[in-house]
Amino acid sequence: MKAPYFRQLINLKRWIDSIQMADTFRDTEKKILDSGIEMKYLSEEHIFRKGQKAEFVFFLKEGSLLFDWPSDKTKSRIINLPCFIGIEEAMDGKSYSCSMKTLVDCKFLVFERKYFLMLMNEFEAATPYFLQKIEDFNILSS
Repeated sequence: MKAPYFRQLINLKRWIDSIQMADTFRDTEKKILDSGIEMKYLSEEHIFRKGQKAEFVFFLKEGSLLFDWPSDKTKSRIINLPCFIGIEEAMDGKSYSCSMKTLVDCKFLVFERKYFLMLMNEFEAATPYFLQKIEDFNILSS
């Protein structure tokens, strides 16, 4: 009888922790997005190309993007949901692993790499928040 009750307590604790983390992420996201510079790009503009040094992180506010991962097996994806782009490359000082261009007029929030890294250190929950956003982007682009 004690084991199921203990399991219920553990599940309740996990549920409470996940709600608290969601609130923390929501606050962190608002602070970070408020720090971005809004930019508009016209349809069919290349934002970056594979191999270009990742100097910026982008947050797609509205619009539709085409991503191309040139490889032996060419992979292209269209994304039209709000998301962060280029976090992993900016964090690691890498080049972009794909090319990105707009399919329609788009609005972005743009973060210069050094400023973005400063924001990561400024907010306590920023690192786990951005790790989650990297995962979200990987799911969208797969």
